[in-house]
Amino acid sequence: MSVRRLQLGIAWLAIILTAVSSLAFVGYSLALFGGSLANGSNTFNTGTMAAPTAPSANGSLATITLNWTATSTPYATGTRVLRSSTSGGPYSQVGQVTPAGTTSYIDAPISGTYYYVLRSYYQSWESANSSQVSAAASTQTGYLDCSANAAVTSGSGDNNGYQTNPGNACANGSGNASDASSGTGTSTSCTATGKDRHIFYDYGISIPTGSTINGIEVRTDAWADSTSGIPRLCVQLSWNGGATWTTNQTAPNLTTSETTNILGSTSDNWGRTWSATELNNTNFRVRITDVAASTARTFSLDWVSVQVTYTP
Repeated sequence: MSVRRLQLGIAWLAIILTAVSSLAFVGYSLALFGGSLANGSNTFNTGTMAAPTAPSANGSLATITLNWTATSTPYATGTRVLRSSTSGGPYSQVGQVTPAGTTSYIDAPISGTYYYVLRSYYQSWESANSSQVSAAASTQTGYLDCSANAAVTSGSGDNNGYQTNPGNACANGSGNASDASSGTGTSTSCTATGKDRHIFYDYGISIPTGSTINGIEVRTDAWADSTSGIPRLCVQLSWNGGATWTTNQTAPNLTTSETTNILGSTSDNWGRTWSATELNNTNFRVRITDVAASTARTFSLDWVSVQVTYTP
Protein backbone atom coordinates (compact mmCIF):
# COMPACT_ATOMS: atom_id res chain seq x y z
CA MET A 1 0.00 0.00 0.00
CA SER A 2 1.36 3.41 -0.93
CA VAL A 3 1.89 6.09 1.66
CA ARG A 4 -0.74 8.20 -0.08
CA ARG A 5 -3.41 5.55 0.26
CA LEU A 6 -2.51 4.99 3.91
CA GLN A 7 -2.93 8.71 4.65
CA LEU A 8 -6.35 8.75 2.92
CA GLY A 9 -7.46 5.71 4.90
CA ILE A 10 -6.46 7.26 8.21
CA ALA A 11 -8.31 10.49 7.29
CA TRP A 12 -11.53 8.62 6.43
CA LEU A 13 -11.29 6.61 9.66
CA ALA A 14 -10.99 9.86 11.64
CA ILE A 15 -14.08 11.27 9.88
CA ILE A 16 -16.08 8.11 10.59
CA LEU A 17 -15.07 8.08 14.28
CA THR A 18 -15.97 11.75 14.62
CA ALA A 19 -19.41 11.16 13.09
CA VAL A 20 -20.09 8.16 15.31
CA SER A 21 -19.01 10.12 18.35
CA SER A 22 -21.35 13.02 17.41
CA LEU A 23 -24.32 10.71 16.88
CA ALA A 24 -23.70 9.04 20.19
CA PHE A 25 -23.64 12.44 21.94
CA VAL A 26 -26.85 13.57 20.27
CA GLY A 27 -28.59 10.37 21.20
CA TYR A 28 -27.48 10.69 24.80
CA SER A 29 -28.72 14.29 25.00
CA LEU A 30 -32.13 13.39 23.62
CA ALA A 31 -32.39 10.51 26.01
CA LEU A 32 -31.73 12.78 28.97
CA PHE A 33 -34.30 15.33 27.77
CA GLY A 34 -37.11 13.08 26.71
CA GLY A 35 -36.65 9.90 28.64
CA SER A 36 -37.46 9.00 32.21
CA LEU A 37 -35.11 8.29 35.05
CA ALA A 38 -35.89 6.07 37.99
CA ASN A 39 -34.56 7.32 41.30
CA GLY A 40 -35.58 5.26 44.27
CA SER A 41 -34.29 7.75 46.81
CA ASN A 42 -36.86 10.50 45.93
CA THR A 43 -40.69 10.64 45.88
CA PHE A 44 -42.57 13.11 43.67
CA ASN A 45 -46.16 14.12 44.65
CA THR A 46 -48.88 16.13 42.87
CA GLY A 47 -50.72 18.91 44.75
CA THR A 48 -54.33 20.18 44.78
CA MET A 49 -55.36 23.79 45.44
CA ALA A 50 -58.08 23.67 48.12
CA ALA A 51 -61.09 26.00 47.80
CA PRO A 52 -62.28 28.15 50.71
CA THR A 53 -64.90 26.42 52.84
CA ALA A 54 -68.07 27.31 54.80
CA PRO A 55 -69.04 30.38 52.73
CA SER A 56 -71.97 32.55 53.85
CA ALA A 57 -73.69 35.60 52.38
CA ASN A 58 -75.80 38.28 54.07
CA GLY A 59 -77.66 40.96 52.17
CA SER A 60 -78.52 44.46 53.33
CA LEU A 61 -79.22 47.84 51.78
CA ALA A 62 -77.23 47.97 48.50
CA THR A 63 -74.55 45.55 49.77
CA ILE A 64 -73.91 41.82 50.27
CA THR A 65 -71.31 40.66 52.80
CA LEU A 66 -69.52 37.36 52.18
CA ASN A 67 -67.63 35.39 54.83
CA TRP A 68 -65.76 32.08 54.64
CA THR A 69 -63.06 29.86 56.13
CA ALA A 70 -59.68 30.34 54.47
CA THR A 71 -58.17 27.71 52.16
CA SER A 72 -56.01 25.04 53.76
CA THR A 73 -53.43 25.38 50.98
CA PRO A 74 -50.42 27.08 52.62
CA TYR A 75 -48.98 28.60 49.43
CA ALA A 76 -52.25 30.13 48.15
CA THR A 77 -52.00 33.86 47.39
CA GLY A 78 -55.61 34.87 48.05
CA THR A 79 -59.28 34.36 47.23
CA ARG A 80 -61.32 35.28 44.15
CA VAL A 81 -65.03 36.09 44.46
CA LEU A 82 -67.33 35.13 41.60
CA ARG A 83 -70.97 36.16 41.18
CA SER A 84 -73.96 35.20 39.07
CA SER A 85 -77.56 36.36 38.85
CA THR A 86 -78.56 32.74 38.15
CA SER A 87 -78.21 29.81 40.52
CA GLY A 88 -75.47 27.50 39.24
CA GLY A 89 -73.78 30.17 37.14
CA PRO A 90 -72.17 31.04 34.85
CA TYR A 91 -70.11 33.11 37.28
CA SER A 92 -67.98 36.18 36.68
CA GLN A 93 -65.22 37.40 38.96
CA VAL A 94 -66.23 40.52 40.91
CA GLY A 95 -63.52 40.70 43.53
CA GLN A 96 -60.16 39.42 44.75
CA VAL A 97 -58.70 39.60 48.27
CA THR A 98 -55.25 38.94 49.68
CA PRO A 99 -53.62 37.45 51.65
CA ALA A 100 -55.15 33.97 51.65
CA GLY A 101 -56.05 34.41 55.33
CA THR A 102 -58.56 37.16 54.47
CA THR A 103 -62.04 35.74 55.05
CA SER A 104 -64.56 38.43 54.07
CA TYR A 105 -65.60 40.59 51.13
CA ILE A 106 -68.33 43.23 50.66
CA ASP A 107 -70.00 43.33 47.27
CA ALA A 108 -72.11 46.30 46.14
CA PRO A 109 -74.25 45.18 43.22
CA ILE A 110 -77.49 46.76 42.08
CA SER A 111 -80.50 45.52 44.03
CA GLY A 112 -81.52 41.91 43.47
CA THR A 113 -80.66 38.33 44.40
CA TYR A 114 -77.17 36.99 43.63
CA TYR A 115 -75.28 33.69 43.80
CA TYR A 116 -71.60 33.43 44.78
CA VAL A 117 -68.73 30.93 44.71
CA LEU A 118 -65.15 31.37 45.90
CA ARG A 119 -61.81 30.16 44.54
CA SER A 120 -58.38 30.23 46.15
CA TYR A 121 -55.51 30.98 43.77
CA TYR A 122 -51.75 31.02 43.35
CA GLN A 123 -50.54 33.00 40.31
CA SER A 124 -52.63 31.56 37.42
CA TRP A 125 -53.54 28.40 39.30
CA GLU A 126 -57.07 28.32 40.78
CA SER A 127 -58.94 25.87 42.95
CA ALA A 128 -62.31 24.42 42.11
CA ASN A 129 -65.37 26.44 43.17
CA SER A 130 -66.50 26.49 46.76
CA SER A 131 -70.10 25.63 47.51
CA GLN A 132 -72.59 28.24 46.29
CA VAL A 133 -74.26 30.78 48.58
CA SER A 134 -76.83 33.47 47.81
CA ALA A 135 -78.18 36.71 49.24
CA ALA A 136 -80.24 39.71 48.18
CA ALA A 137 -79.30 43.38 48.10
CA SER A 138 -82.20 45.69 48.88
CA THR A 139 -83.03 49.20 47.63
CA GLN A 140 -85.16 52.15 48.73
CA THR A 141 -87.83 54.38 47.24
CA GLY A 142 -86.45 57.50 48.90
CA TYR A 143 -88.75 59.67 51.00
CA LEU A 144 -91.96 60.26 49.04
CA ASP A 145 -94.56 63.01 49.25
CA CYS A 146 -98.27 62.41 49.57
CA SER A 147 -100.69 64.10 47.19
CA ALA A 148 -103.97 63.64 49.07
CA ASN A 149 -105.26 63.91 52.62
CA ALA A 150 -108.47 63.78 54.62
CA ALA A 151 -109.49 64.48 58.22
CA VAL A 152 -111.06 61.63 60.18
CA THR A 153 -114.54 62.96 60.89
CA SER A 154 -115.95 60.52 63.41
CA GLY A 155 -114.76 59.26 66.78
CA SER A 156 -111.70 61.53 66.57
CA GLY A 157 -111.84 64.48 68.97
CA ASP A 158 -113.02 67.62 67.14
CA ASN A 159 -113.40 65.47 63.99
CA ASN A 160 -111.57 68.02 61.87
CA GLY A 161 -107.97 66.75 61.95
CA TYR A 162 -105.44 69.30 60.66
CA GLN A 163 -108.06 71.85 59.80
CA THR A 164 -105.68 74.53 58.52
CA ASN A 165 -103.68 73.93 55.29
CA PRO A 166 -103.48 70.12 55.62
CA GLY A 167 -101.97 69.81 52.12
CA ASN A 168 -98.83 71.61 53.32
CA ALA A 169 -97.81 68.41 55.10
CA CYS A 170 -97.44 66.70 51.73
CA ALA A 171 -94.23 68.57 50.85
CA ASN A 172 -91.14 69.45 52.84
CA GLY A 173 -90.70 73.13 53.65
CA SER A 174 -93.81 74.39 51.83
CA GLY A 175 -95.49 75.68 54.97
CA ASN A 176 -97.18 73.60 57.63
CA ALA A 177 -100.51 72.04 58.42
CA SER A 178 -102.05 73.08 61.74
CA ASP A 179 -104.37 71.39 64.26
CA ALA A 180 -105.55 73.89 66.89
CA SER A 181 -107.43 72.84 70.03
CA SER A 182 -106.52 69.23 69.36
CA GLY A 183 -109.21 66.91 70.66
CA THR A 184 -111.90 66.77 73.25
CA GLY A 185 -110.28 64.74 76.01
CA THR A 186 -107.11 64.67 78.08
CA SER A 187 -106.25 61.01 77.68
CA THR A 188 -102.72 60.34 76.46
CA SER A 189 -103.66 57.09 74.72
CA CYS A 190 -103.17 56.89 70.96
CA THR A 191 -106.47 55.03 70.63
CA ALA A 192 -108.64 57.44 72.66
CA THR A 193 -111.64 58.68 70.67
CA GLY A 194 -111.09 62.23 71.97
CA LYS A 195 -107.95 62.70 69.82
CA ASP A 196 -107.86 64.48 66.45
CA ARG A 197 -106.76 62.32 63.50
CA HIS A 198 -105.80 62.93 59.89
CA ILE A 199 -105.07 60.57 56.97
CA PHE A 200 -102.41 61.16 54.29
CA TYR A 201 -102.20 59.05 51.12
CA ASP A 202 -101.41 58.79 47.39
CA TYR A 203 -97.63 58.50 47.91
CA GLY A 204 -97.03 57.13 44.43
CA ILE A 205 -95.12 54.11 45.77
CA SER A 206 -94.09 51.94 42.81
CA ILE A 207 -92.47 48.61 43.63
CA PRO A 208 -92.07 45.63 41.26
CA THR A 209 -94.59 42.84 41.79
CA GLY A 210 -93.11 39.99 43.78
CA SER A 211 -90.62 42.17 45.65
CA THR A 212 -89.91 41.51 49.31
CA ILE A 213 -90.83 44.46 51.51
CA ASN A 214 -88.09 44.79 54.13
CA GLY A 215 -89.24 47.84 56.04
CA ILE A 216 -91.34 51.04 56.00
CA GLU A 217 -90.31 54.38 57.48
CA VAL A 218 -92.60 57.33 58.17
CA ARG A 219 -90.89 60.67 58.66
CA THR A 220 -92.66 63.45 60.56
CA ASP A 221 -91.36 67.02 60.79
CA ALA A 222 -93.50 68.60 63.51
CA TRP A 223 -93.71 70.76 66.65
CA ALA A 224 -96.24 72.03 69.21
CA ASP A 225 -97.04 75.45 70.61
CA SER A 226 -96.02 74.26 74.09
CA THR A 227 -94.52 71.20 75.76
CA SER A 228 -97.24 71.33 78.41
CA GLY A 229 -99.42 68.23 78.24
CA ILE A 230 -96.62 66.12 76.69
CA PRO A 231 -97.69 66.50 73.05
CA ARG A 232 -96.68 63.76 70.60
CA LEU A 233 -97.75 62.07 67.39
CA CYS A 234 -99.03 58.53 66.98
CA VAL A 235 -98.74 56.93 63.52
CA GLN A 236 -100.55 53.99 61.90
CA LEU A 237 -100.48 52.43 58.44
CA SER A 238 -103.25 50.83 56.39
CA TRP A 239 -102.87 48.32 53.54
CA ASN A 240 -106.52 48.23 52.45
CA GLY A 241 -107.64 51.81 51.96
CA GLY A 242 -108.18 52.54 55.66
CA ALA A 243 -110.37 49.56 56.53
CA THR A 244 -107.70 48.12 58.82
CA TRP A 245 -104.76 49.73 60.58
CA THR A 246 -101.48 48.61 62.12
CA THR A 247 -100.72 49.13 65.79
CA ASN A 248 -99.71 52.71 66.58
CA GLN A 249 -96.06 53.72 66.74
CA THR A 250 -95.41 56.76 68.93
CA ALA A 251 -92.93 59.51 68.13
CA PRO A 252 -90.87 61.23 70.85
CA ASN A 253 -92.51 64.13 72.66
CA LEU A 254 -92.72 67.28 70.58
CA THR A 255 -90.91 70.49 71.41
CA THR A 256 -91.65 74.03 70.32
CA SER A 257 -89.07 73.76 67.50
CA GLU A 258 -89.53 71.73 64.34
CA THR A 259 -88.07 68.27 64.90
CA THR A 260 -87.66 65.34 62.52
CA ASN A 261 -88.63 61.91 63.82
CA ILE A 262 -88.60 58.64 61.88
CA LEU A 263 -90.96 55.84 62.87
CA GLY A 264 -90.29 52.32 61.62
CA SER A 265 -87.00 51.38 60.00
CA THR A 266 -85.43 49.67 56.99
CA SER A 267 -86.28 46.33 58.62
CA ASP A 268 -89.56 47.19 60.41
CA ASN A 269 -92.77 46.10 58.66
CA TRP A 270 -95.07 47.39 61.39
CA GLY A 271 -96.10 43.93 62.51
CA ARG A 272 -97.17 42.40 59.19
CA THR A 273 -95.99 41.09 55.82
CA TRP A 274 -96.62 43.51 52.94
CA SER A 275 -97.05 42.99 49.23
CA ALA A 276 -96.19 45.54 46.56
CA THR A 277 -99.88 45.94 45.71
CA GLU A 278 -100.75 46.93 49.28
CA LEU A 279 -98.44 49.95 48.95
CA ASN A 280 -100.10 51.47 45.89
CA ASN A 281 -102.31 54.56 45.95
CA THR A 282 -105.50 52.52 46.20
CA ASN A 283 -104.52 50.74 49.37
CA PHE A 284 -101.80 52.51 51.34
CA ARG A 285 -102.64 55.12 53.99
CA VAL A 286 -100.84 56.92 56.85
CA ARG A 287 -102.92 58.09 59.83
CA ILE A 288 -101.62 60.69 62.29
CA THR A 289 -103.16 61.06 65.75
CA ASP A 290 -102.37 64.16 67.83
CA VAL A 291 -102.04 63.24 71.50
CA ALA A 292 -101.66 65.51 74.55
CA ALA A 293 -102.95 65.73 78.09
CA SER A 294 -104.38 69.14 77.16
CA THR A 295 -107.04 70.02 74.60
CA ALA A 296 -105.47 73.46 74.17
CA ARG A 297 -102.39 72.26 72.27
CA THR A 298 -101.77 73.33 68.70
CA PHE A 299 -99.90 70.80 66.55
CA SER A 300 -97.94 71.89 63.48
CA LEU A 301 -96.93 69.36 60.83
CA ASP A 302 -94.51 70.42 58.11
CA TRP A 303 -94.01 67.05 56.40
CA VAL A 304 -95.24 63.46 56.64
CA SER A 305 -93.31 61.34 54.13
CA VAL A 306 -92.81 57.62 53.52
CA GLN A 307 -89.82 55.52 52.48
CA VAL A 308 -89.97 51.80 51.65
CA THR A 309 -86.96 49.46 51.67
CA TYR A 310 -87.43 46.39 49.46
CA THR A 311 -85.65 43.63 47.58
CA PRO A 312 -86.78 43.23 43.94
